[in-house]
Amino acid sequence: MKLIVILSILLFTQLSGADINATLVNSNKDVYKELLKTLNTSTTKKNEQILLQVALLEKLIAVPKPLKENNISINSPKTAKEAQKILFRGFNLLDKIVILQTKQKSLQSKIATLEAQITNALKTNPLLFTYQLQYALYKKNISFLKKEISSLKEKRASIKKIVINIPNTVLLKEESLKKQEEKYLKQLSHEKKKFKELQIKKERIELLENSKELTKIEKSIAKEEETKQQISQHLIVTDFLIFCNYLQQKNHNAFEYKQKIMLLEKDGVKSDALNNLLSKMEQKYLGIISTLSGATEQTIDNSLKSIWSLLSNPLFQINETPVSIFKLILVLFIILFGFIFGAIFKRKVLKVKNSDDDVEYSSHSIRMIISNIGYYIIIIIAFFSALKSVGINLSSLAVVAGALSVGIGFGLQNIVSNFVSGLILMFERSIKIGDYIQLSDDIRGRVTDIRMRSATIRTNANIDVIVPNQNFIQNNVINWTMKDNLKRFEIPFGVKYGTTPQQVIDVILKAVKESGFKDIYSSRTRYTRVIMTEMGDSSVNYNLFVWIRGREILYPKRTTSRFLILIYNALNENNIEIPFPQVDLHVRSIEATLSKTEE
Repeated sequence: MKLIVILSILLFTQLSGADINATLVNSNKDVYKELLKTLNTSTTKKNEQILLQVALLEKLIAVPKPLKENNISINSPKTAKEAQKILFRGFNLLDKIVILQTKQKSLQSKIATLEAQITNALKTNPLLFTYQLQYALYKKNISFLKKEISSLKEKRASIKKIVINIPNTVLLKEESLKKQEEKYLKQLSHEKKKFKELQIKKERIELLENSKELTKIEKSIAKEEETKQQISQHLIVTDFLIFCNYLQQKNHNAFEYKQKIMLLEKDGVKSDALNNLLSKMEQKYLGIISTLSGATEQTIDNSLKSIWSLLSNPLFQINETPVSIFKLILVLFIILFGFIFGAIFKRKVLKVKNSDDDVEYSSHSIRMIISNIGYYIIIIIAFFSALKSVGINLSSLAVVAGALSVGIGFGLQNIVSNFVSGLILMFERSIKIGDYIQLSDDIRGRVTDIRMRSATIRTNANIDVIVPNQNFIQNNVINWTMKDNLKRFEIPFGVKYGTTPQQVIDVILKAVKESGFKDIYSSRTRYTRVIMTEMGDSSVNYNLFVWIRGREILYPKRTTSRFLILIYNALNENNIEIPFPQVDLHVRSIEATLSKTEE
C-alpha cells in the first residue's frame, strides 16, 4: 500500500509538475521515509540535486510535532517577588511569540517565491521535485509554528489575567520599588557608558585591521548588549509594579509610569501588546473617564516633550559646541531684549524735549553722552551674553578678532576711525551737544546728537546734517559756543570820500549805545569799536566790532542784519552819504592832432 502511494506521488510529480503537490504536503513521516529509502537505494548516480532532495526529506522527517502540555495552573502572586517572576514569565512568553511570528512571516514570503517557481517550471525540469519537497518542508514548519504560537498565546492569556489582577492581590511597597528602580537606572547608565566605550575601542581596532582583537571586542560588545537588555527587562518589571502600586492608590502618576515603560520597550510588536495591557489596567482601576483625561494630559505632555526635543536637537556645531533652534531663539531674544532695554535706558536718561524752549545745553550734553555710552554698553553686554548662552567660549573670540583685524585694516578702517573719533569727542568734550559749530560756509548749526559713528548738526533752516566723527578730528572746526555764548560780530560798511573819519566813528558808536539792544556786551577788554579798514575805489570802508552775548549769536545773519539797519539809519540821519561804485570817464580832444596829420 505504501509503495503504491509513493509511486503515485512520483508519477503525480512528473505528470503535474507545474502545480503544487498537495499529496506531498499532506503526507506523514512514513511516506517521507519510504521516499528517502527509494532515493538511497536508487542505482542512479547521486548528483547534487538528489543529495539536496535527500537532505530535504530528512528535514521533513525531523519536523517535530507540537507538544500537548497539560494546563499548568498558575497561582496568583501574593508578594512583589512572586509578581516579578510572573511578569518575567509573561515577557519571556511574549518574546517567544514574537520570534516565532517573525519566523512564520519569513517562511510565508519564501513559500510565495517557491509557488511562483513551481508554477513557472516545466514538467520535465529536474529541479521541480526539489521545489516540491522544499515547499512541503516550509508548509510543515508553518503548521508547527502556528500550533506553537497558539499554545504560547493560551499560556500568555492565563498569565495576562493574573497580571491584570496584581493591584488587587499583591501589597506593593512604593519606597522599596523606587529604590530598586534607582538601582537599575544606575546600572543601565553604567552599562550604556561601557557599551559606548567598547564601540569606540572597536573603531580603533578596525583601523589597525587586527582581526583577532576585533573578534574579541565584538564578543564583548555582544555580551554587553545582552547585559544591557537584561537590566532593561528588570527595570521594565520594576516600573510595571510601581505602575500597579499607583493603580492601587488611584493615583494618576500611573500615566507617567506607563510612558516610562513604553519608552523602555522599543520593540514594535511587544510595545503594542504591552500598551494594550497597560491601557486595559488603567480603564479597570481608574475608570474610562480618568483614563481618557490622563491620556489627554499625557498626550499634551508628550507633545511638549516632542517640541522641546525638536528645539533642543543640535542643528550644527561652532567650535565643537552644538547649536540648536532653542539656542538660536535664545540668542535672538537676548539681543532683542538688549536693544529694547538700551532704548528705554537712553530715553529715560535723555528726556529730550521736542520744543524750542531754552534748555541748559551743558546738562543736556552730559545726559546725551551718558545715554549713548550706556546704550552701547548694554548692547555689548547683550551680545556677549547671547554668545555665552549658545555655549561659545568667549576666549576663542580672540582668534576671530585677530582674523577680523585684517579685514578691519582694509575694508572697515573708516568705520573704526569714526568709532574711535566718536569716543574721543565724548570724553574730550571739545564738541558737545548744544554747541554751535561751523565746518564750512555752507555747514553751520547746533550739535543735536553725538553717536559712535557720526554727529548730527541742525542748521538754522532746521536741516539735519549727518557728519562722520572723523571730520571733527581731522579737519578744522569752528566752535562758536565752546566755552561761553559770547561772540564778536564784524559789520562792514563804507562812506563817501570827504567825510571826516571821527564823525563817522562817533555817529556809529552813539547809535549802538542808544540802540537799546540788550544782548550787546561791554567790558574793559571787550567793548564796541569802529575802525577804518580800507580806502577803497569808491568809498572809505569801516568795520563795526560789537560783542553779542546770548542766543542771538546762533543766528549770525539775523544779528548782522540788525546792525546793518542800525548803521544805515544812523548815517542817513547825520547826512553822511553811503557811496555806490562810480567810474569817471575822461574824453581828450583830438582835433588838433588830426589837423596836423592832414598837413
